[in-house]
Amino acid sequence: MAERDGEVSAFAEFVGARAVVTGGGQGIGAAIAAGLADRGAHVLVSGRRQATLDAVCASITAGGGSAEGCAGDITDPDHVHRLMALAGGSEGVIDILVNNAGIPGPTAPLVEVTLAEWEETIAVNLTGVFLACKLAVPYLERAAHGKIVNIGSVTGKQPLVNRAPYAAAKLGVVGLTRTLAHELGPSGINVNVISPWLVGGERLDSVIATMAKERGVSTDELRAEMTAGTAFKRTVSEAEVVEMTLFLSSTASSSITGQDINVSAGAVMY
Repeated sequence: MAERDGEVSAFAEFVGARAVVTGGGQGIGAAIAAGLADRGAHVLVSGRRQATLDAVCASITAGGGSAEGCAGDITDPDHVHRLMALAGGSEGVIDILVNNAGIPGPTAPLVEVTLAEWEETIAVNLTGVFLACKLAVPYLERAAHGKIVNIGSVTGKQPLVNRAPYAAAKLGVVGLTRTLAHELGPSGINVNVISPWLVGGERLDSVIATMAKERGVSTDELRAEMTAGTAFKRTVSEAEVVEMTLFLSSTASSSITGQDINVSAGAVMY
Protein backbone atom coordinates (compact mmCIF):
# COMPACT_ATOMS: atom_id res chain seq x y z
CA MET A 1 0.00 0.00 0.00
CA ALA A 2 1.38 3.39 -0.98
CA GLU A 3 1.59 6.20 1.55
CA ARG A 4 0.63 9.81 0.94
CA ASP A 5 1.03 12.64 3.48
CA GLY A 6 1.66 10.06 6.18
CA GLU A 7 -1.56 8.17 5.51
CA VAL A 8 -2.21 4.88 3.75
CA SER A 9 -4.17 5.29 0.54
CA ALA A 10 -7.12 2.89 0.42
CA PHE A 11 -7.10 3.12 -3.36
CA ALA A 12 -3.49 1.95 -3.78
CA GLU A 13 -4.77 -1.63 -3.84
CA PHE A 14 -6.31 -1.07 -7.29
CA VAL A 15 -2.88 -1.44 -8.83
CA GLY A 16 -3.00 -4.82 -10.54
CA ALA A 17 -6.70 -5.33 -9.79
CA ARG A 18 -9.05 -6.55 -12.52
CA ALA A 19 -12.40 -4.78 -12.77
CA VAL A 20 -15.54 -5.08 -14.87
CA VAL A 21 -17.82 -2.12 -15.53
CA THR A 22 -21.06 -2.78 -17.40
CA GLY A 23 -22.76 0.03 -19.25
CA GLY A 24 -19.38 1.70 -19.47
CA GLY A 25 -19.67 3.25 -22.91
CA GLN A 26 -20.88 6.61 -21.67
CA GLY A 27 -21.99 8.69 -18.70
CA ILE A 28 -21.51 7.34 -15.20
CA GLY A 29 -20.19 4.00 -16.43
CA ALA A 30 -17.43 5.58 -18.50
CA ALA A 31 -16.50 7.84 -15.59
CA ILE A 32 -16.33 4.87 -13.20
CA ALA A 33 -14.16 2.92 -15.64
CA ALA A 34 -11.79 5.87 -15.93
CA GLY A 35 -11.69 6.31 -12.14
CA LEU A 36 -10.73 2.69 -11.54
CA ALA A 37 -8.14 2.73 -14.33
CA ASP A 38 -6.64 6.00 -13.05
CA ARG A 39 -5.89 4.20 -9.81
CA GLY A 40 -4.22 1.23 -11.44
CA ALA A 41 -6.95 -1.30 -12.21
CA HIS A 42 -7.19 -3.08 -15.54
CA VAL A 43 -10.80 -2.43 -16.57
CA LEU A 44 -13.04 -4.49 -18.85
CA VAL A 45 -15.70 -2.14 -20.15
CA SER A 46 -18.96 -3.63 -21.40
CA GLY A 47 -21.58 -1.96 -23.57
CA ARG A 48 -23.68 -2.45 -26.67
CA ARG A 49 -21.55 -0.55 -29.19
CA GLN A 50 -17.92 -1.47 -29.86
CA ALA A 51 -17.09 1.93 -31.38
CA THR A 52 -18.22 3.69 -28.19
CA LEU A 53 -16.23 1.30 -26.02
CA ASP A 54 -13.17 1.78 -28.21
CA ALA A 55 -13.39 5.54 -27.64
CA VAL A 56 -13.67 5.13 -23.87
CA CYS A 57 -10.74 2.70 -23.75
CA ALA A 58 -8.62 4.91 -25.99
CA SER A 59 -9.18 7.84 -23.64
CA ILE A 60 -8.22 5.70 -20.64
CA THR A 61 -5.05 4.33 -22.25
CA ALA A 62 -4.07 7.80 -23.47
CA GLY A 63 -4.09 8.85 -19.83
CA GLY A 64 -1.83 5.97 -18.85
CA GLY A 65 -4.54 3.53 -17.74
CA SER A 66 -5.35 0.01 -18.90
CA ALA A 67 -8.73 -0.92 -20.39
CA GLU A 68 -10.36 -3.00 -23.07
CA GLY A 69 -13.91 -3.19 -24.36
CA CYS A 70 -16.25 -6.13 -24.84
CA ALA A 71 -19.39 -5.28 -26.79
CA GLY A 72 -22.64 -7.14 -26.28
CA ASP A 73 -26.04 -7.24 -24.62
CA ILE A 74 -25.97 -7.54 -20.81
CA THR A 75 -29.14 -9.67 -21.00
CA ASP A 76 -27.37 -12.26 -23.20
CA PRO A 77 -25.79 -15.00 -21.03
CA ASP A 78 -23.29 -15.87 -23.78
CA HIS A 79 -22.01 -12.29 -23.84
CA VAL A 80 -21.76 -12.15 -20.05
CA HIS A 81 -19.87 -15.46 -20.01
CA ARG A 82 -17.36 -14.05 -22.54
CA LEU A 83 -17.05 -10.81 -20.60
CA MET A 84 -16.22 -12.50 -17.32
CA ALA A 85 -13.80 -14.96 -18.91
CA LEU A 86 -11.97 -12.11 -20.63
CA ALA A 87 -11.89 -10.07 -17.43
CA GLY A 88 -10.67 -13.02 -15.37
CA GLY A 89 -7.65 -13.53 -17.59
CA SER A 90 -5.23 -16.40 -17.21
CA GLU A 91 -5.57 -16.46 -13.42
CA GLY A 92 -9.37 -16.49 -13.49
CA VAL A 93 -9.70 -13.63 -10.99
CA ILE A 94 -12.00 -10.61 -10.95
CA ASP A 95 -11.55 -8.18 -8.06
CA ILE A 96 -14.31 -5.67 -8.77
CA LEU A 97 -17.66 -5.84 -10.56
CA VAL A 98 -19.62 -2.64 -11.12
CA ASN A 99 -23.11 -3.20 -12.53
CA ASN A 100 -24.03 0.07 -14.17
CA ALA A 101 -25.82 -1.01 -17.37
CA GLY A 102 -29.35 0.34 -17.53
CA ILE A 103 -32.00 2.04 -19.64
CA PRO A 104 -34.56 4.69 -18.66
CA GLY A 105 -37.50 2.66 -19.91
CA PRO A 106 -40.80 4.26 -20.94
CA THR A 107 -42.19 7.48 -19.52
CA ALA A 108 -45.93 6.83 -19.41
CA PRO A 109 -48.74 5.87 -17.03
CA LEU A 110 -48.62 2.16 -16.20
CA VAL A 111 -51.84 1.48 -18.13
CA GLU A 112 -50.13 2.73 -21.28
CA VAL A 113 -46.88 0.75 -20.82
CA THR A 114 -46.66 -2.20 -23.18
CA LEU A 115 -45.58 -5.64 -22.03
CA ALA A 116 -42.57 -5.38 -24.35
CA GLU A 117 -41.49 -2.07 -22.72
CA TRP A 118 -41.93 -3.52 -19.25
CA GLU A 119 -39.97 -6.68 -20.04
CA GLU A 120 -37.12 -4.79 -21.72
CA THR A 121 -36.73 -2.44 -18.75
CA ILE A 122 -36.71 -5.28 -16.22
CA ALA A 123 -34.39 -7.36 -18.41
CA VAL A 124 -31.70 -4.70 -18.74
CA ASN A 125 -31.96 -3.04 -15.32
CA LEU A 126 -32.52 -6.11 -13.13
CA THR A 127 -31.92 -9.35 -15.02
CA GLY A 128 -28.66 -7.93 -16.38
CA VAL A 129 -27.45 -7.37 -12.82
CA PHE A 130 -28.49 -10.90 -11.89
CA LEU A 131 -26.57 -12.41 -14.81
CA ALA A 132 -23.42 -10.37 -14.23
CA CYS A 133 -23.36 -11.22 -10.53
CA LYS A 134 -24.10 -14.90 -11.10
CA LEU A 135 -21.41 -15.38 -13.72
CA ALA A 136 -18.80 -13.23 -11.96
CA VAL A 137 -19.03 -14.98 -8.58
CA PRO A 138 -16.58 -17.83 -9.37
CA TYR A 139 -13.99 -15.24 -10.42
CA LEU A 140 -14.68 -12.94 -7.45
CA GLU A 141 -14.28 -15.85 -5.03
CA ARG A 142 -10.64 -16.17 -6.12
CA ALA A 143 -9.92 -12.51 -5.29
CA ALA A 144 -8.43 -11.42 -1.98
CA HIS A 145 -11.19 -8.86 -1.49
CA GLY A 146 -14.00 -9.33 -4.02
CA LYS A 147 -16.32 -6.35 -4.46
CA ILE A 148 -19.67 -5.95 -6.21
CA VAL A 149 -21.09 -2.45 -6.58
CA ASN A 150 -24.56 -2.21 -8.14
CA ILE A 151 -25.77 1.14 -9.44
CA GLY A 152 -29.40 1.56 -8.46
CA SER A 153 -31.47 4.72 -8.20
CA VAL A 154 -33.40 6.75 -5.66
CA THR A 155 -36.31 6.17 -8.05
CA GLY A 156 -36.48 2.67 -6.63
CA LYS A 157 -37.40 4.08 -3.21
CA GLN A 158 -39.65 7.06 -3.83
CA PRO A 159 -42.46 7.57 -6.35
CA LEU A 160 -41.63 8.98 -9.76
CA VAL A 161 -44.85 9.31 -11.69
CA ASN A 162 -44.95 7.54 -15.09
CA ARG A 163 -41.72 5.60 -14.44
CA ALA A 164 -43.11 2.39 -12.89
CA PRO A 165 -40.98 -0.16 -14.83
CA TYR A 166 -37.75 1.68 -14.00
CA ALA A 167 -38.71 2.11 -10.34
CA ALA A 168 -39.66 -1.56 -9.99
CA ALA A 169 -36.38 -2.72 -11.53
CA LYS A 170 -34.22 -0.45 -9.39
CA LEU A 171 -35.92 -1.45 -6.15
CA GLY A 172 -35.38 -5.04 -7.26
CA VAL A 173 -31.65 -4.33 -7.41
CA VAL A 174 -31.76 -3.35 -3.72
CA GLY A 175 -33.39 -6.65 -2.78
CA LEU A 176 -30.93 -8.61 -4.90
CA THR A 177 -28.00 -6.77 -3.31
CA ARG A 178 -29.08 -7.41 0.27
CA THR A 179 -29.74 -11.08 -0.32
CA LEU A 180 -26.52 -11.63 -2.26
CA ALA A 181 -24.53 -9.91 0.50
CA HIS A 182 -25.57 -12.68 2.88
CA GLU A 183 -24.95 -15.43 0.33
CA LEU A 184 -21.45 -14.20 -0.50
CA GLY A 185 -20.46 -12.98 2.95
CA PRO A 186 -18.80 -16.30 3.87
CA SER A 187 -16.60 -15.90 0.76
CA GLY A 188 -15.50 -12.45 1.88
CA ILE A 189 -17.23 -10.68 -1.02
CA ASN A 190 -18.82 -7.29 -0.34
CA VAL A 191 -22.04 -6.46 -2.19
CA ASN A 192 -23.50 -2.95 -2.05
CA VAL A 193 -25.76 -0.69 -4.07
CA ILE A 194 -25.43 3.02 -4.77
CA SER A 195 -28.68 4.93 -5.30
CA PRO A 196 -27.94 8.18 -7.16
CA TRP A 197 -30.44 10.91 -7.88
CA LEU A 198 -30.42 13.71 -10.47
CA VAL A 199 -26.94 12.97 -11.80
CA GLY A 200 -26.06 15.76 -14.20
CA GLY A 201 -25.45 14.83 -17.84
CA GLU A 202 -27.08 14.01 -21.15
CA ARG A 203 -29.19 11.20 -19.73
CA LEU A 204 -30.74 13.41 -17.04
CA ASP A 205 -31.38 16.14 -19.61
CA SER A 206 -33.19 13.61 -21.81
CA VAL A 207 -35.30 12.23 -18.95
CA ILE A 208 -36.29 15.70 -17.76
CA ALA A 209 -37.20 16.77 -21.30
CA THR A 210 -39.45 13.73 -21.74
CA MET A 211 -41.13 14.14 -18.34
CA ALA A 212 -41.61 17.89 -18.84
CA LYS A 213 -43.32 17.26 -22.16
CA GLU A 214 -45.64 14.68 -20.58
CA ARG A 215 -46.62 17.13 -17.81
CA GLY A 216 -46.84 20.20 -20.01
CA VAL A 217 -44.23 22.22 -18.13
CA SER A 218 -40.86 23.64 -19.11
CA THR A 219 -37.66 21.73 -18.47
CA ASP A 220 -36.45 24.56 -16.22
CA GLU A 221 -39.60 24.34 -14.11
CA LEU A 222 -39.30 20.59 -13.73
CA ARG A 223 -35.59 20.72 -12.91
CA ALA A 224 -36.23 23.38 -10.26
CA GLU A 225 -39.05 21.30 -8.79
CA MET A 226 -36.86 18.20 -8.59
CA THR A 227 -33.82 19.90 -7.06
CA ALA A 228 -36.04 21.73 -4.54
CA GLY A 229 -36.60 18.38 -2.87
CA THR A 230 -32.88 17.94 -2.11
CA ALA A 231 -31.09 19.17 1.00
CA PHE A 232 -28.42 20.88 -1.10
CA LYS A 233 -30.89 22.22 -3.70
CA ARG A 234 -28.77 20.92 -6.54
CA THR A 235 -28.06 17.98 -8.79
CA VAL A 236 -25.35 15.38 -8.19
CA SER A 237 -22.18 15.15 -10.28
CA GLU A 238 -20.85 12.02 -11.96
CA ALA A 239 -17.64 12.53 -9.98
CA GLU A 240 -19.55 12.14 -6.71
CA VAL A 241 -20.97 8.78 -7.82
CA VAL A 242 -17.51 7.71 -8.98
CA GLU A 243 -15.93 8.52 -5.62
CA MET A 244 -18.51 6.44 -3.75
CA THR A 245 -17.93 3.57 -6.18
CA LEU A 246 -14.18 3.75 -5.57
CA PHE A 247 -14.73 3.72 -1.83
CA LEU A 248 -16.99 0.67 -1.97
CA SER A 249 -14.47 -1.05 -4.26
CA SER A 250 -11.62 -0.50 -1.80
CA THR A 251 -10.63 -2.25 1.42
CA ALA A 252 -11.76 0.87 3.28
CA SER A 253 -15.26 -0.62 2.94
CA SER A 254 -14.27 -4.08 4.17
CA SER A 255 -17.01 -4.21 6.83
CA ILE A 256 -19.71 -2.60 4.68
CA THR A 257 -22.00 -4.98 2.82
CA GLY A 258 -25.67 -5.23 1.91
CA GLN A 259 -25.99 -1.46 2.09
CA ASP A 260 -28.01 0.89 -0.10
CA ILE A 261 -26.10 4.16 -0.12
CA ASN A 262 -27.80 7.30 -1.40
CA VAL A 263 -25.75 9.76 -3.44
CA SER A 264 -28.64 12.15 -3.83
CA ALA A 265 -27.70 15.56 -2.42
CA GLY A 266 -29.98 14.68 0.48
CA ALA A 267 -33.10 13.99 -1.59
CA VAL A 268 -33.57 10.68 0.23
CA MET A 269 -32.16 9.73 3.61
CA TYR A 270 -33.28 6.12 4.03
